[in-house]
Amino acid sequence: MSIEFLKIFKGDTMIRILHLFLILLSLLFFSNSESKQGKEYLRVSGKSIVDSSGNKILLKGIAFGNEVWSNPSLPPEKHHSEKDFLYLKQLGFNSIRFYLNYKLFEEDSEPYKYKESGFKWIEENLHWAEKNRIYLILNMHVPQGGFQSNAETDKLWKNEEYQKRFLSLWKEIASRFKNERYLLGYSILNEPAVYGGIDTWNTFSQKTVQTIRSVDSNHIIIVERMQCALKSFGRIDWSENVNGDMNFPKIDDSNVMYEFHFYKPLQFSHQGASWIPSLKKIDIDYPGYFTDWNNVKKYADKKYLLNEIIPYVKFSQKYNVPIYLGEFGLIKGAFENGKHGTEWVSDVIDICHENGINYNYHTFHETAFGLYQNKSDNFPGELNVILADTFKKKLSVR
Repeated sequence: MSIEFLKIFKGDTMIRILHLFLILLSLLFFSNSESKQGKEYLRVSGKSIVDSSGNKILLKGIAFGNEVWSNPSLPPEKHHSEKDFLYLKQLGFNSIRFYLNYKLFEEDSEPYKYKESGFKWIEENLHWAEKNRIYLILNMHVPQGGFQSNAETDKLWKNEEYQKRFLSLWKEIASRFKNERYLLGYSILNEPAVYGGIDTWNTFSQKTVQTIRSVDSNHIIIVERMQCALKSFGRIDWSENVNGDMNFPKIDDSNVMYEFHFYKPLQFSHQGASWIPSLKKIDIDYPGYFTDWNNVKKYADKKYLLNEIIPYVKFSQKYNVPIYLGEFGLIKGAFENGKHGTEWVSDVIDICHENGINYNYHTFHETAFGLYQNKSDNFPGELNVILADTFKKKLSVR
């Protein structure tokens, strides 16, 4: 700055200019800091999930079912709204497992022609998540070829075109949302019932991870254990540990979390379920006795639950990786008539806290299993009050 220029501005005028310069400089600094902060993501570190400062974060989540079982072609706008994010944050949740059906993004009649409505809906939910500081986990609950969980179809595994579409859709999703801070990551496939068994799941899950990594190196990828093996259509092998690692594949990637689900004993969690004929007339309490699938009488209490969950903890310890209880929950009837459903929920949460297990309750809004139990085509209304009170108490502990 020349001497002539300085002479023009004397006393207070010069001070004001310097003050303004310092303000502009500080604004530029904080703007850059916020920009850098906006690019920070949660990541895997050993058995834990950590933030950019290395602070451990235990995921405490609940699922948005999003009507995936009805195969919606458009986003289910009445399933939830922005206010539900705020309510869940107030209960103590910090994450949401967000169920997706492939039909929200493409039709079978027009493969690879993606619908913008599905992506805009995810954008809207990510905006609500960021406002309330809740992380979203995008979960492919119904892939091309149909719902996997009940082992009702082998189409995904026998149709190479379905597999290509599956990989292509994940690549499209990841490329669009790779910079989202409040996206925790991608849960690639719900409860895989795999024709070809564990070897097929090893290969396909690794290929899916590599496909996502080709466009997104920021986010955690969540890979679930194989739920069962389809020997042929209608012939199912429900063995839980065919590979010595609880049916988990071992993925060659350093930012992966491993997922399992837990509803044991099913005779309690699914009692009265209309879609499981053998459980339609079951009526038991917790803690209490039940008869397992081998007709052996057992007693279900917290010790029983821990013994069933410990094998997953041992997998985490063996490979120094984080695990994620992506689903646990109870049918509506388990909370009625003094059956102590909230005690079962409390025991599972305690086990997760005591063993560093990230967890997610199934589900937020559904007639059978929901925290809200009215039909999911209407905004939540019929609250399971005792379950909500349980969450508010237990989630604040850690």
